[in-house]
This record gives sequence, C-alpha cells and structure tokens, in this order.
Amino acid sequence: MMNPSPSGSELSNEVVAVLAAVNLFSETKLDPKAMQVVSSIMKRRSYSAGHSLIEQGAIGTEFFVLLKGQVSISKKTPEGDAYKVAVLSHESHPAFGEGGLMEGEVRSASIFCETAVECLVLTREEFDLFCQQYPHYALPIFRRIAQSLMARLNQTGNDLMLLHKALMDEIRQS
Repeated sequence: MMNPSPSGSELSNEVVAVLAAVNLFSETKLDPKAMQVVSSIMKRRSYSAGHSLIEQGAIGTEFFVLLKGQVSISKKTPEGDAYKVAVLSHESHPAFGEGGLMEGEVRSASIFCETAVECLVLTREEFDLFCQQYPHYALPIFRRIAQSLMARLNQTGNDLMLLHKALMDEIRQS
C-alpha cells in the first residue's frame, strides 16, 4: 500500500518544525504566526551531487537549511589550495549562509553537495520583503545574524592573536 502524499499543511508543519530547530529562528519559534510566515517564504530546492551551493569570495544572497543529503565546507588557502573544513549531514538540519541575507556579505567558504541535496532556501530579496512587512518578526532574526557574525569576528580575532604569538615565538627563537 502506498502512503498518501503529505498535504500542504503537513508540509508547512514539517517546515515549521525544521525551522524551529535552527538557531537563527530560536526567538521567533515561540510565535506560531511568525514561524508560519517564515516557513511560507522559504523555498524547497533540490541540487545534484557535485553542485556548488556557495562559492568562497562570492557575494552571498541566500540562506540555506539542509533537509536531505550531505554537503561539505571547504576553504582556500592564500595560495588557492582548497581544503575540506567540515561535512554536514541533514539529520540535524544544519543552516548556513545567513550572512547572505545581509547586503554585501562575501562568502568565507565554499559549500558543495556531496550527495543529492534538498534545502530550504531564503533569498535576500524575500528576506528584505519579510523585514518590511513584519519588522517585529524580523528584529529577533537580525539579532541572531548579528550574534553569529560577531562570534565569527571574535573567533577570527582570537585566531589572528594565536598566529601572531606563534610567529613572534618563532622569530625570538631564531
């Protein structure tokens, strides 16, 4: 016996449940209407294995939530050599690219589909319209984006200090 296809409301409820687990929506998830609005602007997209979702150095315009499949994150060295930083699998529905919702964000890594992938995608254009129509729902999301970007900035500062210390130690030992 075949299982019937989920109805639109079941799909919507599934999307809301997935989004409620995403850090970006951790404050918004407490408001069912807000989550319905957010889920309605997220688009399902499928990608084949090998597809590049995000290119390091490109201007970002989309935010992704992984529904199915596996992606890898890679970065390039100053010499242009790529190295894999992490592999993300759909079980925990990881989200990435939130900086793409902000004007002019340059991608800091590349993300490739290791397998066939299905994602929820939010474009900057849709997010901007959402912010104009629902500023009270948008504010907590902006706070989360700012916190995420600040955490990365702080980590970069810490990494630079460690590199500086290591370089200075190396120079002193010479």
